[in-house]
Amino acid sequence: MSPKISVCIPVRNGGDFLPLAVDSVLQQSFEDYELIIVDNCSTDGTVKWVQEKLSTAPRIRFYQNATNIGLVGNFNACLGYAQGGYIKFLCADDFLLPESIRRMSDALDADSDVALVVGGRRLVDEKGAPTAPLRYAAENAKVPGIQVINRCLFGKNYIGEPSAVMFRKNMAHRGFQESLPQLMDLEMWFHLLEQGAMISLADDVCAIRQYSGQMSQQNIKSGALIDDNVRLFDAYGNKPYIRNTWMNRTSRKIRIAYRVWMCRDALNTAKRNQILTASSSKIFYYTMMPMLAGMLTMWRKARLLRG
Repeated sequence: MSPKISVCIPVRNGGDFLPLAVDSVLQQSFEDYELIIVDNCSTDGTVKWVQEKLSTAPRIRFYQNATNIGLVGNFNACLGYAQGGYIKFLCADDFLLPESIRRMSDALDADSDVALVVGGRRLVDEKGAPTAPLRYAAENAKVPGIQVINRCLFGKNYIGEPSAVMFRKNMAHRGFQESLPQLMDLEMWFHLLEQGAMISLADDVCAIRQYSGQMSQQNIKSGALIDDNVRLFDAYGNKPYIRNTWMNRTSRKIRIAYRVWMCRDALNTAKRNQILTASSSKIFYYTMMPMLAGMLTMWRKARLLRG
């Protein structure tokens, strides 16, 4: 019989953190799951470690790509191998918290209208020390999918990373979009939320590791993430359910200007002006961003001092 849940770990050179990720799955009390690991041509000790782990963890199904198919391709490979009705992704440098699979599965079981479940996530540094908590809502809540899309489209990814969600496989057959390599997760959440509601769990379900060497941080610094922000808005901004009000448009322009400001060292003048002209405002960039960036830096330092 097929398992109820497929926990999927796409990995490339994840040897430093993969053991903790895998053990955080195997230590869950919920048992009706399979653990799929798909290696995308790792050059470190990842493959050797998984092969040794297989002898003591029969739940693991291990696959190796013949060639490097990229991040989005590897996520889609996981979906292709998954046999469960529910999909739970776990990035190789993150880890699950106890009982998270059961709590997210129960939320999907309880309401057939729900397409996506998201839990709180605990940000941790490279050594696993907690840095900050993040969640969609302060209390457990069911939110209409279209409402969530509007909030994120004009703001940021309030839903979270792949490790923070669970969804129904039959709503995700289309797969992740290759055209959005940096925001392929948020675009998938939008695709699911067009089909149903979202349950937000206030309690933490996972830990998200953040450190300078990971690809997501490099994409932020290089400015690659901005291009996907523009593409995502182009794909969803004119849909009939989008509340394209003056306030929402202005909020988005300010956020784009701030993202350009944070990536200014990686963007040449022509690229910067192109983004500002098409999706933001040079006035916002040159008048507001220096002051806003300074205020945010001061706020973050004060927050760290408060502990």
